[in-house]
Amino acid sequence: MKRFLLVVCMTVAVLVLFACGSGQKEREKWKAPDGTKAAAKDEPQNASDGAASGKQPVISDNEAFNRAEEIIKNMTLEEKVAQMFLVELSQLDPPKKASGRRYRLTKKMKEELQGCAVGGVFLTERNVRDQEQTKKLVSDIQSLASGGAMYVAAEEECAGGHSLAGKVKAMRDPGNVPDAGQVSDPDGQVYRNWLDAAGELRRWGFNLNLAPVADIGSETNPGYASRCFGTDADTVSDMLTEAVNGIRDGGLAVTLKYFPGLGSVMGDYEEDILDNQESLMTLRNNNFSVYADGIEAGADCVMMSNTAVSKITVNNKLPAFLSQEIVTDLLREEVGFEGVIMTPPLNSRAVTKSYTVEYVVVEAVKAGCDMIIMPEDLNRGYRALLDAVVSGKIDEKVINTSVRRILQDKIRRQILVINENPDSLN
Repeated sequence: MKRFLLVVCMTVAVLVLFACGSGQKEREKWKAPDGTKAAAKDEPQNASDGAASGKQPVISDNEAFNRAEEIIKNMTLEEKVAQMFLVELSQLDPPKKASGRRYRLTKKMKEELQGCAVGGVFLTERNVRDQEQTKKLVSDIQSLASGGAMYVAAEEECAGGHSLAGKVKAMRDPGNVPDAGQVSDPDGQVYRNWLDAAGELRRWGFNLNLAPVADIGSETNPGYASRCFGTDADTVSDMLTEAVNGIRDGGLAVTLKYFPGLGSVMGDYEEDILDNQESLMTLRNNNFSVYADGIEAGADCVMMSNTAVSKITVNNKLPAFLSQEIVTDLLREEVGFEGVIMTPPLNSRAVTKSYTVEYVVVEAVKAGCDMIIMPEDLNRGYRALLDAVVSGKIDEKVINTSVRRILQDKIRRQILVINENPDSLN
């Protein structure tokens, strides 16, 4: 009898342990804020891997924060405002033909970068020919970075028309990610694809990837769904986490896009300001939890969408990146993202035909965005933001906070290297 009772107890214990273990695999739906924030994990702990693997030495958040604060104390207002802009290189001196190439800095580009020490540049296939040429171009760009090292960004989604490697013959293409229906990744293919893609970009001189898409795909927009990891939150979250880990371990800063999601939007979001008609409850139960997982995995930046979310905002036609309710109240406060919040590309037709560059730049910052991505006209956007601070429309403390986030991320990612003297930037 005792032996029988012992067997029963052991069986029950095993079942309980199994139930507890399997329960951990089930993701909880996103809940309303309870004071807990989705913080990005620390840098990889193996600092000895060095540049060969793309992993940078560990710099704590506190150390990066303090160093960034010291730098800001010695920056002029003009330098701080300029740090908040990331521009497409070709915009600084557009070629005569839209398909024209710019493989090296022109005189006008140099003048523009020297006159406005921007925080980053974006290179496309029109700027990238081969590794030697690209590394020389990046070196020339960084030599003009009087405000500290720049982000040098690419868009690499490992598939389709948003893959730089797929457009440049000399660049090794890591291939498409596995099918969206692949919930688990037993052989680590998702991680390896993104690791390889990031490593290739890093070897060419890039330090920031404006990817991956963190949205949940929908049958209502099959074209956009092909850029997403799946059509349900669990699939997207699992694969997104692998992608973020791969990009970070490959040596690049990571950008999740486009919060709060535009997977269910019908139409071309680059041509018109569309409306995401999902309710806040639906977004919380699906999109927010995915973004929180991507942030916890270590995402550096989150890019906002340019679609309206009419069931959330008072102005039902206001794009998400211009809404303080969405940028600050939801992403910053509720989801708890403490990194760099980016606007979507402001040179898209959807934005330029609806707003002036001066308006979108100022209002985006007022909404809570830290970095202005590819404004239609850099000089006009820069001057508008500078004037807004000087006139008191935007408190300089807001600018300081955004610049601190940008510099803190660059320091943590070893994009911006600081010597013993905090005023010395490389």
